[in-house]
Amino acid sequence: MKKLLTHLLLMFIIAVGMISCTPSTPSGAMEKYLSSLKAGDYEEFVDGVNFSETDPAKLEESREMLTSLIKEKVGKEFEKQNGIKKFEIISETISEDGNSATVEYITYFGDGSDKKEESKMIKVDGKWMMDMNK
Repeated sequence: MKKLLTHLLLMFIIAVGMISCTPSTPSGAMEKYLSSLKAGDYEEFVDGVNFSETDPAKLEESREMLTSLIKEKVGKEFEKQNGIKKFEIISETISEDGNSATVEYITYFGDGSDKKEESKMIKVDGKWMMDMNK
């Protein structure tokens, strides 16, 4: 009984830890995705893209194509600017229904330049994702 109770308590702690690691705001999610981009983890960045309108049979192919495109085009552009120094979230606007948002941020590059950008976000199954369909 003691082993079972210990096992259940451990499972509860792990579950709470996993839930707390999931960003619950659009800006928190965007910060996570941008950190992946900065680190060159394009696959993890693409995991933050909403593919819900993609044909399920072509989902993996779409993910791979987007990852390759980002790696080739965006990665080369970042290299020209001496990499990404940091990102700064400057605003978050959530729709009235709470299911979509816009996150504005500034990308600071290693060469001293910066670029203000925005990303549309959508809540899918309780998780904030980048919405590239709009």
